[in-house]
Amino acid sequence: MCAKNNRKRIAGKLPSSVAALAIFGLSAQAAMAQEESFPILFTNVHVFDGVNEQRIENANVLVVDNLIAEVSAEPLAAANAQIIDGGGRTLMPGLIDAHVHMTVTEPVADLRDNFDWMYWGAVSTIEAEKMLLRGFTTVRDAGGPAIGLHKAIERGKAVGPRIYASGPVISQTSGHGEHRVYTEPHPNFMGAQPSFFNQHLEFLADGVPETLRTTREALRLGAVQIKVMAGGGVSSQVDPLHTVQGLPEELEASVRAAADWGTYVMVHAYADESIVRSIEAGVISIEHGQLMTEVGAQAIKDADAWIVPFYSLLGLDEQTAIKALGPASGEKFLSVQAGARNQMRLIKDFGIKNVAFSTDIIGDPVALTRQNDEFKYRLEVWTSHEILQQATSKAAELLALSGELNPYKAGPLGVIQEGAYADLLLVEGNPVEDVELLVDYEANIDLIMKDGVIYKNTLN
Repeated sequence: MCAKNNRKRIAGKLPSSVAALAIFGLSAQAAMAQEESFPILFTNVHVFDGVNEQRIENANVLVVDNLIAEVSAEPLAAANAQIIDGGGRTLMPGLIDAHVHMTVTEPVADLRDNFDWMYWGAVSTIEAEKMLLRGFTTVRDAGGPAIGLHKAIERGKAVGPRIYASGPVISQTSGHGEHRVYTEPHPNFMGAQPSFFNQHLEFLADGVPETLRTTREALRLGAVQIKVMAGGGVSSQVDPLHTVQGLPEELEASVRAAADWGTYVMVHAYADESIVRSIEAGVISIEHGQLMTEVGAQAIKDADAWIVPFYSLLGLDEQTAIKALGPASGEKFLSVQAGARNQMRLIKDFGIKNVAFSTDIIGDPVALTRQNDEFKYRLEVWTSHEILQQATSKAAELLALSGELNPYKAGPLGVIQEGAYADLLLVEGNPVEDVELLVDYEANIDLIMKDGVIYKNTLN
């Protein structure tokens, strides 16, 4: 691979030679020299447009600045364009992970007790670049101090995917957003000093006034959608899985406050009662749901709501979960894991179409390297084409529900069409027929472009 083949540079962005430098073990920040911006013309590619199962054969795609200017089965020409011969590979939209925690990159107890905020920030930037190089050009962060990471990436200070940040999660006391040690006072009590966790990772709110305040505070900080805890969780130590969290009026308060800003609420919920209560309050995005039955599936179907499940947990063992989440989480983890396959079948059998791709891997940098394994687990019920849609155009449709708070309004994401953002992958083989190609991202994703900038290029 030769770095001179990458000639693209947009003012304020990182150079396309980043990919070559990364492969040779150098920092992605090592080359910051200004270069003139040229169009990029992809030739000899088969295009998966993010929607249709049939690829556009022998196509040409022109990128000008950070947008796709033209897609054609006929030859294209552009003055001074850099030509990239795809060699019959598949050109597809960049991947979207609709539920990640970009800053929870170490065991939760360590982040709470043993590391300061500078460590969090430094490690998060490293893991963000790795995520981009796994092919994920956009993510929806489901809670944590990722707003600052988003700003750093957008300003060219760090390398990583686009981030739709939720800011601090909102949880009732003793809910899934509760990570205090037993003797730690409530952060909302008179005279208490909130920890970094309670200032940037999770807000505790009880009653409608506190729920309104914390929702509005998350929006003030820069959240583009709101994350609320509506049921028991695995990583939290004090709330059993069966618990239902957030009174109907509290959930509705968050929904209404978010709607006033033109955006929506996503809720953490595993079981039917949490799912149904949330949907009745106006929630449109159910995260996880592995313990749901036909009741929960029907509620999601009837409301035309979204389900954002993850199945990466099928490849994890109890010891790995305990290491990342804490000793009290092992039994809860196994319960959720046991429900995952049943949930997949329910989603498929009920014909639920609003399904987005997500992984929700937290607390272990080694586990994060297996983010792309999610593609193979979904093959148990979905086709390769359906899974690719979930990870491109469908996920983009969900993220766009943030409305006027959407940080990326210049064009659509998750598709290859005129006017869309130039977030592109060049893949060896045909992932529309065999999505497992994306599991081995190092070998099979030969080029990664985000916002018109090339971050990896292993073509000769």
